[in-house]
Amino acid sequence: MSVLFPKVNKPREWDYRPIYYDEEKEARKQKLARLRALREQKEADDRVNGDAERVTTLHRGSFREAHEAQTKLRIDTERKSKLSFWIVLLLMLIFVFYFLL
Repeated sequence: MSVLFPKVNKPREWDYRPIYYDEEKEARKQKLARLRALREQKEADDRVNGDAERVTTLHRGSFREAHEAQTKLRIDTERKSKLSFWIVLLLMLIFVFYFLL
């Protein structure tokens, strides 16, 4: 059977992955590194001078952190509001029962 159909080798695959140089990406990395160094320098100077000015930057997860902080603040405010409502209601009931009965 091999006489009629000789074995034909498959061609070898070319396994070359080109490495691209992205100038814009490199420029962004360098700029980000410079900005981080400047921010760290400013924070160190502020700590020395006592001027603790908050520097905000966008980073991965910053929107989630801000949302969680707002949610926590809202929940704490609602809890305090409900507590004060119940305290005032209780005081009013005590006042009404004291003078009516």
